[in-house]
Formats: sequence, structure tokens, C-alpha cells
Amino acid sequence: MKKRLIKLVLLVWVSAGMTSCLDDMDITQKSKITTSNMWLDEGDATGALYGMYHQFRSTFQTAMIYWGDYRAGTFTNGAGGSGSADKMFKNELDSSETKGTNWGSCYTTINNANLILRHVPEIRFSDESQKNLILANAYFVRAYTYYNIARVWGDAPLLLTGFESSDNDLQPSRSDVSLIYERVGKDIEEALRLMPASATDCTIATRSAVQMLKADYNLWLYQTRNGGENALLAADEALTEVFKDSRLELIDSYADIFDISKKNNAEIILTLHFAQGEYEGGYASTYLIPLTRFYSASEHIETHVKLMTADDQRFIFSPSLVDLLYEDERDSRTPVSYGDWTDEEEGYRYTWVNKFAGKWADNQRYFISDLPLYRYAEALLFKAEIENERGNTSEALIYLNRVAKRAYGIDNYYTISDYYGFKEALMTEYLKEFAGEGKSWWNYIRLGYAFTHIESLRGRQNETNILLWPITAACMSENPNIRQTVGYN
Repeated sequence: MKKRLIKLVLLVWVSAGMTSCLDDMDITQKSKITTSNMWLDEGDATGALYGMYHQFRSTFQTAMIYWGDYRAGTFTNGAGGSGSADKMFKNELDSSETKGTNWGSCYTTINNANLILRHVPEIRFSDESQKNLILANAYFVRAYTYYNIARVWGDAPLLLTGFESSDNDLQPSRSDVSLIYERVGKDIEEALRLMPASATDCTIATRSAVQMLKADYNLWLYQTRNGGENALLAADEALTEVFKDSRLELIDSYADIFDISKKNNAEIILTLHFAQGEYEGGYASTYLIPLTRFYSASEHIETHVKLMTADDQRFIFSPSLVDLLYEDERDSRTPVSYGDWTDEEEGYRYTWVNKFAGKWADNQRYFISDLPLYRYAEALLFKAEIENERGNTSEALIYLNRVAKRAYGIDNYYTISDYYGFKEALMTEYLKEFAGEGKSWWNYIRLGYAFTHIESLRGRQNETNILLWPITAACMSENPNIRQTVGYN
């Protein structure tokens, strides 16, 4: 046991030691230390699996919100007013932006997956299904990460071999994005081929998680890359498999999805897991009310202490999203997603984002809310989108209204019969259902609304690669083979 622990610690150390080089895609490994003696048995492989997910969580815990919401007009500066995300909010990105523009952590995650795919096939397992589980998750993690790289940066290095140590520097150039998308599709199919049906832990990939990625990926191909009917059919087939999973359902209470005492509920297909004493994070620390800005009397502080954080409130929902959340007073999602309170005595109004606030205990806040990557409501809305694209608006309404009934408490909330009217309703429900969950940017692009519904992008559809991201200047300075995203400086 002691020997295995030492090996796993070394594995984490070697991986962490690579991060600074991988951060700028200038992969330089001069050390003769290798991890060849760390891949001896299934315990090592299992440790590598959870090490990969630790890095995966680190990569996406903030990136998902930068990439998925901050350019979509759904957030603005909070009470702290730091302006640190203004370039994202205003869609004025350039290479000086540090948030969301460095792909280093993505490639460290990919390298973790590549090392598993390189070494685990040679390890003998007492249970072959455990081996397949590990390999399937490596394919899934690589697919999910490359899928996001392709959507964020377009052309990017395509690395499929794990790096441990080398006497030579590797300075890859950007591959055509079509090759990235092609690899994502292949890795999804490999993950499905290997994934045991017995896998049920939603903090790592299961068959349903892979099917959700397949549906997401193919809908994206259909809507944005001329994927055609084959892509739409593949997305639909993937959702059919998700709906067959008896462990999953649209749970009755929207609030229960995010309740930290009810984690891993039937709504959750895949989540980033956080726990007190193990790993805390996410991004909610910048959404709540810092004690230093709470001007009200002490008795009100006690009442609202659950909203307190030591960090300043740098980000908050934009007025347009808040108006949408309050559009219908019957919507049970609004108080779960957003908080608004005016102290009449002090005449001061407080607002905050409620989701992912963790818990307050021992006079401090623990950010231990899990961050869902896929949940059942998204499967229903994906299905509604597919049926509307097929011209089956009446069928699409069935799936849209299942989500709407939980929100508003009534049957047949929507009665739209035309294609475009349905798309508008669907976009509205995507925004309300997944407020603050890193989905709005992708939904705007996929449904074709980026240049009509995002104020900072109106009339800018002819700007080269405006929907992609620049890469940070550090990547280019460290690796001369890396060129800036065309259209950026």
C-alpha cells in the first residue's frame, strides 16, 4: 500500500510538473524521470483515472462559465465593479485577456487521458470491466475536452500521445478544426464501445454521460457545421439511449437539483464534484454578498448570513437575464437561481446569484456545490430542438412542456405551432433552466441567435472568427509554431 501511494504521489507530481510547459503548448521535458514504473497494476490505473478527473475538474470549474456564459450577455459586473471580465461581457477580446484564453489546462487534461490510453491496455486486471471503465472514461474526457477546444478556438494542436519525459522539445502547431471534430466523434464511439452498462457514478462518465456528449456534439454539427440529417439522427439516437436509463428522470423540485444534501440525484447525468476537506471551488465565491458590503443592521446580517462570502461580488446576472427570470411570477426556478432583497430601513438593495453557493458553517463559507455538466432537463430540451428541426413542432412541444410544467406548475404552458416561434420559446427555456450553468453562449450560437440576441454582437456577423476566442500572448511567445486565432491580435 505504501509503495502504491508513493507511485500515485509521483504520478500527480510528474503531471503537475508538466503543467507549466503544457500551459503554453511548449512541451519540454528534460528530466529523465519517467512514469513507466507507475503503471504496474490496476490500482495504479484506478489512481490515474481519479487523477485525470481531478485535473478535468480543475480545468472546467471556471472555464465552463467563462466560455459558456460571460460573452452571452447574461452576466455583468457585480457590486465589486472590478471590470475584470469586461472584455468578455463586451465581446472585445484580444490576446491580453487572461480569462479563458489559455488552453494549457485543457492539454494537461488531455495528456492525462492520453497516458491512460497508452499504458492501461498493457495492465492485467482481475475484472475486465474495470479496465474498460477506465479506458472509456479516458476516451470520454479527451472527447469532451477537444469538443470544447474546437468550439472555443477552432484550429488547435491535436495531441493523441501521452508525454512523460523526452530529450526533445515538442512545439506543435494548430491543426485544422475539422480534424479536431473528427477525433471527438471517434473518441465518443470508443467510449461507448468500452463503457460498461454497470457504471453509475455520475462524478465520472457513464454510458448516459457519453450519450449526452454524443447528442450535444451532433446537434452542434447539425446546426453550425452542416452536419446534415445524419448528425441529427445520431443526436436523436443518443438521446433515445439516455431516456432508457431508468436511473434518470426529471425530478419534481428544481431546488433539489442544487441542494448540497441531495447530490447525485436522478436529474444529474454528469457533474463536477466538490467536497469539504477534499476539494472546493467553482465560481460562486464571486456571486454572493461580501460581508464588507453588507450595510444593514446586525439582525439582517444574521438572517442573510447564508449569502455571505469573504470574496467581493465581481459578477452578477445581467438586467436582461433578471428580467427574463422574473417574466412569470409562477416560475419556481427564479428564487433558486437569483436573489433580490431590499432592506427597507436602510434603503439598500442586494442582489446575488443563488446557485452553487455551497454552505455556511463555522462562520465561513464552504464552496462544495457540485457543478452539473449534463442533466436530464437538457436531454429533454435537446429532444425538443431535434423534433422542431424535423418540422414536428407538436411533438417538440411535449418535451418542452415537460420542463415548463416543473417550472410553472401548469400543463401545456407553451402552445406554439410554428418553427420560429418554437425556437424563441426554446431559447427562453434554455436561458431560464440553465441560468448560470455555462450553457447560454453555446445555445445562442447553436440556435442561430448570437448576432440578433446578444447586444454586444449585433451587426458583427462579418467579423472574422468573432465567435471564437483568441489565445493568450504567452502561448505564442513560448511556442513560435502557435499562431493567433485569425481575426484577433
